[in-house]
Amino acid sequence: LPWFLAVATLNLFLIYRGISKGIEKVCQIAMPVLIALAVVVLIRVLTLGAPIADLPENNVQTGLGYMWNPTKVKVMEPAEGGGTQVVREFVGPNAEAEATAFAASNPDQQVVVLSAWQQMRNPDLWLAAAGQIFFSLSVGFGVILVYSSYMRRKDDLVLSGLTASSTNELCEVTLGGLITLPAGVAYLGVMGVAGMGTFGLGFNVLPLVFSAMPGAGIFGAVFFFMLFLAAVTSSLSMLQPGIALLEEALHITRRASVTILGLITAFGSGFVLYFSAGLKALDTIDFWVGSFLIFVLATFQIIMFGWIFGIDRGWKELHEGALIRVPTIFKIVFKYICPAFLLTIFAMWVAKNIFGVDFATGSSGASPYVTALFGEEPDLVAWLSVALILGVGLAIGLLISISPAYKDQPAEEPESP
Repeated sequence: LPWFLAVATLNLFLIYRGISKGIEKVCQIAMPVLIALAVVVLIRVLTLGAPIADLPENNVQTGLGYMWNPTKVKVMEPAEGGGTQVVREFVGPNAEAEATAFAASNPDQQVVVLSAWQQMRNPDLWLAAAGQIFFSLSVGFGVILVYSSYMRRKDDLVLSGLTASSTNELCEVTLGGLITLPAGVAYLGVMGVAGMGTFGLGFNVLPLVFSAMPGAGIFGAVFFFMLFLAAVTSSLSMLQPGIALLEEALHITRRASVTILGLITAFGSGFVLYFSAGLKALDTIDFWVGSFLIFVLATFQIIMFGWIFGIDRGWKELHEGALIRVPTIFKIVFKYICPAFLLTIFAMWVAKNIFGVDFATGSSGASPYVTALFGEEPDLVAWLSVALILGVGLAIGLLISISPAYKDQPAEEPESP
């Protein structure tokens, strides 16, 4: 709760200060500090070696192998509720032989080797990757559209986009990934971190890791201060579209805009905190908004760019003032390959996560997110979470529909002479 209140209060203050005096100022300071702190923690993690003497197989090298080796070797056994579950996962050049020896004494266990190609046939993998890049680059919920509206016509979009995406991947993979996974494996082993998402790694696994690390207080404090800076900069960008809608499109004063946005944010966050048992509310909202709706909006945006706005018109505007050019092949990628890819993966994801289709066996059945709403015993928290999503959407739609300022917005801004 103190963490949430600190981030929320600081965000509203900076949003009130505006783009230049608020968001830009804090990012100019926070981002270099974030990268510098991440490098310090990364050096410490990569020099851990095998910190637990009794478990020499738990080491940084194994963590790096688990992170970068695309082939996964797992020992599986039947689960009580049906299906199978992972008993242990092996990493290294002799992983398959070690797994076979481990499972030899138990006839119920079997070794499963998943190649990179087999894993790439899983629609969840593609959707998770697409959702992650949409989220981290702010593509799926309109942030990039809002920030781009503040740019001048002759600003270099190509170089700015390349810089933003490259820096993002540097921080996510080179810094974030190399800190979390190797450190977790070094102290908890592969099974201690296997299947963990970013939330589990950041708030469940790493506190255990730092508590067992020499200088735990220092490195733990540095890491979570990094998370604080990341949370502030990310949430600032997510709040800006709301402020832009209220203040610039609906002509509501900045104080009133910040108040309305603060109330909506506080109510939603309070709802998640109140129904925090089992993370049901957070999980439901994250599934329908953080996975489903972000993917839908990003797919809609690429279709709008390639087919409605027009790829030739978009290409012309993209290169106005650009110092470098995007290869022409990306015209085909933007217009045909991206929409086809996103629609295909989305259809497979809906089939699996909504209708419960198992592509390996051909069986089907409703997913937990559907049964929580329409099963024999509907979950009240799941229904309230969906109602909250719909309520916020309807409230914003109503606010737009009754605003004369929004109706008076021009369809297209006139070009500068």
